[in-house]
Amino acid sequence: MAPSGEANENFITVKPQDDSTVLVLEGDWIVRNAGALERELERVKQETNDRALTINAEGIQDLDTSGAFLLKKLAGQNQSSFRLKKSQRALLKFVPEPEGRVSQERKRRSFFAMFAAIGRTTSNALTFSWGIFVFVGRISTCFFRNLAHPRHFRLPSVVRHIDETGLRALPIIGLLAILISMVITYQGAVQLRKFGAVIYTIDLTVISLLREMAVLITAIMVAGRSGSAFAAEIGAMKIRDEINALRTMGLNPIELLVVPRVIALIIVLPLLTFLADIIGLAGGGIMSLSLLNVSFTQYLSRVEDVATTTMFFVGMVKAPVFAFAIAVIGCYQGLNVSGSAESLGKLTSLSVVQSIFVVIMADGLFSVAFSKAGI
Repeated sequence: MAPSGEANENFITVKPQDDSTVLVLEGDWIVRNAGALERELERVKQETNDRALTINAEGIQDLDTSGAFLLKKLAGQNQSSFRLKKSQRALLKFVPEPEGRVSQERKRRSFFAMFAAIGRTTSNALTFSWGIFVFVGRISTCFFRNLAHPRHFRLPSVVRHIDETGLRALPIIGLLAILISMVITYQGAVQLRKFGAVIYTIDLTVISLLREMAVLITAIMVAGRSGSAFAAEIGAMKIRDEINALRTMGLNPIELLVVPRVIALIIVLPLLTFLADIIGLAGGGIMSLSLLNVSFTQYLSRVEDVATTTMFFVGMVKAPVFAFAIAVIGCYQGLNVSGSAESLGKLTSLSVVQSIFVVIMADGLFSVAFSKAGI
């Protein structure tokens, strides 16, 4: 039996017209009549067959949240517009959208969100490029100004960073170099043996190591080890307001913190690359002894025939450029840290990602340039 107050009450009156259908809403749209209202909505849906509707809701006497939700459901299903008393509009805005309508809104938002994400990414890339450009200008200005006053160079700081980024990195760089060269030699021997050209495995190892792999692997390792350290150290100083304290004392943070790190890394990375070349060739020699059955003297003789001065300097020329990019990006992100640990972690990770990306992109540009130059 229907509850009292909803048995004979007609909440929705359907009035067909030529171009549309008018729905006249009356009565109390409250939780007590929710069952009857649900049945009325089903009836209206069947009668109108999802045609365009005009809803006149001025006849609603009482409206609560359940009635407002059903009213939104009716309007959302038919994509219609309706008139409502001003006193009831605030309650209607408070009620959330029905599920179907929300999903459609999410689809529309996700469609535009894709283009918004592309726009944000492009904007961030342009902002980063401009920021790096300005930052490099500030570093260059400080460096050339200090050339006129050499005492302004922080020699103890440069030596400390050479020790931290260079000497302490030797074990891991050496281990990676020997492992990479052994892998290249092994894979080259396996493939070239199929063509009876196993002796060219040494050529493959020497060329790939001197031109590309030694400097690239060293730069990537330094970016992950030293670039992140630069960002973290300077970022921690920024959080503790030590950067502002330096400015208050009349000291230039670029001169005190950035230039020594850049100089140290530019000195260290070519040296690490040279050692990676030597250790890598030794690793290739070890694998050649076991796989190719050649003596160490024969291996050295073959290396002398294959390796050239040009080939060596092709790899070494890249090292200072990679070092400059890694140091600049690490210090730049460190100075951009805001006053939170979350910002420090985010920008430290970002500095590593950006440094590796720039290193690989620069290596690709070097390869194209050397190829065009016939080197």
